[in-house]
Amino acid sequence: MKILVISAYRGIGDLIFHLPLFKYLNKKFKTKINLITVHNTKAKYILKKEKIISKIVYGDFNRQQILKKIFNLTSEINKFKSDLAVLTAPSKRLRASLIISNAKKKIYFSKSKEKDLSKYIFYETKKKFQASKLKKNYKLNLSVKLKKNYKKNVFLNIDSFHNQNNWGQENYLKIISRLLEKKYKLFINFSPRNKEKFNLILNKFKNKSDIIFTYKKNFNNVLQILQKCNYIIGNESGPICMGAALRKKVLSIYNPLTTPKSSKTIYKKVKFINSKNTNSKIIHNKILKFLD
Repeated sequence: MKILVISAYRGIGDLIFHLPLFKYLNKKFKTKINLITVHNTKAKYILKKEKIISKIVYGDFNRQQILKKIFNLTSEINKFKSDLAVLTAPSKRLRASLIISNAKKKIYFSKSKEKDLSKYIFYETKKKFQASKLKKNYKLNLSVKLKKNYKKNVFLNIDSFHNQNNWGQENYLKIISRLLEKKYKLFINFSPRNKEKFNLILNKFKNKSDIIFTYKKNFNNVLQILQKCNYIIGNESGPICMGAALRKKVLSIYNPLTTPKSSKTIYKKVKFINSKNTNSKIIHNKILKFLD
């Protein structure tokens, strides 16, 4: 049996939220899963060693030239000659691509008011497949090999796709200084496109031997660093979800007005701090306590 999942969601965390679905389909149908997704998810790196995944293709989900894109996606779907195809985004345009495809059976996730994508994917999977015993927690396997995992390595994610989720550069300046005093080795993560936004941190700590900035590294290097670190701390976003899937000790700083506790769907032991209702001094102390 050939199974295809089509996911048009664009984030690394969005890909991680699909892990329970992939695992369920693999277990139920006793076959590996094919995947069409977005390049930004880095799925070919993240899922490289997942035995439940067969083939990954990056599709063109751009909204321009809609009619052309519908037929282009249909063409990609048809290459798999699937017995079952599952579309996880409630998009009329993507639905049209699947409808006219050669997939024998087609399942479409429904529209929902649920803002937490991790819960949406999870509960739609339960509903569509009547999967009463669907498991939330799923550990991710990575392709990288490490010589040693250092207990005092901290991956600090100071960035987020949505600016409203960010705890703030001034707050991170203070906690970085405190962590250096306590002899932690820090791997500070933010997107290369946001380099100017974090100039204060870059300029202050660029010559510190116990700090490595990840923005110049390729994605596979960042995966290696995530594996090496025992603690993953920072704004709720893709790296936090990755840390959860890798079963690291994860502390997520989130803004409940803009961000749900999505990583908890991946790993129930993730700790959370509400940045909206907690003053910075208390957050600093909670981070230090978390590391003790």
